[in-house]
Amino acid sequence: MRGAVAILIVVTLAGCGAGTGEGLDQNGVPFGSPGSDLSPTFASIQANVFGPICAVPGCHGGAAAQQGLRLDAGFAYANLINVASPRDASQVRVIPGNPDDSFIIHKLEGTQTLGDRMPDGGPYLQQSTIDVIRLWIANGALQ
Repeated sequence: MRGAVAILIVVTLAGCGAGTGEGLDQNGVPFGSPGSDLSPTFASIQANVFGPICAVPGCHGGAAAQQGLRLDAGFAYANLINVASPRDASQVRVIPGNPDDSFIIHKLEGTQTLGDRMPDGGPYLQQSTIDVIRLWIANGALQ
């Protein structure tokens, strides 16, 4: 058991290529979630998921963000809503009102046909967290 935990820690700390795990507990849940802090609003998702988990150096934070997808505060919304993936224009990151066809949901759930599941290498978000993001999108992905 300790060996498995040690491997998980090494993989978690190996950088963006393997997912940093920053902002997630050992179960892939954003700290303070589910329920108490995370709600289906952009502000809540930005504060509890995109900012601390995705917008880290080498991943989706700063000017060198992967695939041009900056998810840090002040950039995330404009980089998500009705924006196509630069690798495949048919894959739209967030389609307001349509979580099933929003590329971000496929990337978070591991059902994507392009690239890897996110966060890259895990730990992955719990389905309850993804469901909050789904609900935000279903409700129109309002800012």
